[in-house]
Amino acid sequence: MFLHLRFLSFLLIILVQLCSIQSVLAENPTDENIVTNIPQVPITSTYKLQVGDSIVVTVEGFPEYTKDRIPIPVQPDGYISYPLIGLVKATGSTVSELEAQMQKVFSEKLPTARVFVTLMQPRRNILVFGAVDQRPRGNMHIFETGQVYLMHALGAAGINYELADLTNIKVWRDGKVFKTVNFQDFIESGKEDIPLKDYDIVIVPSIYEQRRIRVVGAVTSPGLYPITTDQIPADQALKLAGGSRTDFADLSKAEIITRSGNTTVDLTSDTIKAMLTPGDILYVPLAEAKISVVGAVDKPGQFVISKPTLLRDAVAMAGGLNEEKANPKKCVLTRANGTQEKLNYDLVQSEVYLNPNDQLRILERTRIDWRVLSFAASLTNLVVSVWLRYR
Repeated sequence: MFLHLRFLSFLLIILVQLCSIQSVLAENPTDENIVTNIPQVPITSTYKLQVGDSIVVTVEGFPEYTKDRIPIPVQPDGYISYPLIGLVKATGSTVSELEAQMQKVFSEKLPTARVFVTLMQPRRNILVFGAVDQRPRGNMHIFETGQVYLMHALGAAGINYELADLTNIKVWRDGKVFKTVNFQDFIESGKEDIPLKDYDIVIVPSIYEQRRIRVVGAVTSPGLYPITTDQIPADQALKLAGGSRTDFADLSKAEIITRSGNTTVDLTSDTIKAMLTPGDILYVPLAEAKISVVGAVDKPGQFVISKPTLLRDAVAMAGGLNEEKANPKKCVLTRANGTQEKLNYDLVQSEVYLNPNDQLRILERTRIDWRVLSFAASLTNLVVSVWLRYR
């Protein structure tokens, strides 16, 4: 009787699940539009690692070398830094190829070690400006995919076909025009889509001539800005964009980009004569901003950052905490202005950011030297014995 009841309960559970699945299918019918709106997940077997990606590593049998809780970033030079094996080139390799590289180096030091590498979901940040749908929180589009293509970015931005000049779409990279695309010709020719890099800028111009300039790069609010005159000084153009990103902008190497060429302008000068006219672009490049991570970490040193960096990410850049020496409850963060903060890494690693010229020091555990204590005890015993004997 008991077995019959269990069998009937099992059948009832299956029927409920089938009904719920049928209900979901009825509410979400299979449609091409639905399929195309699903974010494409990178195929890790063929995906080539890029700067900005992060991995987690497990070394089977050696937990002291396992960093499965701290993501290891691919640094701007294309390498990752890992305990025991040092620097390993990551960019241009698939996850399996990187895993094989690390396995080979680890085997030379730990013959029984087995290395497993997992790619964390990459994030790609693409700016799309111009005749596209305006977003209340800005035109930065974040894609949870391994590679973003131009058509993908334009589709996500939503082209305003009534205003857009589709014959002159531009892709900007590192402050320069990388590609100019005629959208109609591009579609009809069946050309291979254009892969984009992190922080590329896609500009869809308007069909109407407008008196506007563009300010891009290391500024607070990059974008298009209308002007009321035929020209505007470069320093005023910078103010329209909210000024530069403090400590991240190299104002001495700014550029005014026009159709006829580029002109370098020093925005730190007291007398700025350079002017922008409608259609011109003011580009403010990033400065080489660095932070220091020292103390009980596996690879102390200086590291280049392009934005304020979380405490845990800064430690990951330095190879992670030295498990034998580090006292994570005692960290000292010295700011660029000389002020110090005492931190508990275990509690604030997702709340504290490091800015350019900050230094993070991970203190070591207090160790007791038993030999010194033993010597001190013996000496004390001797002194007491002599005193008691001759008092």
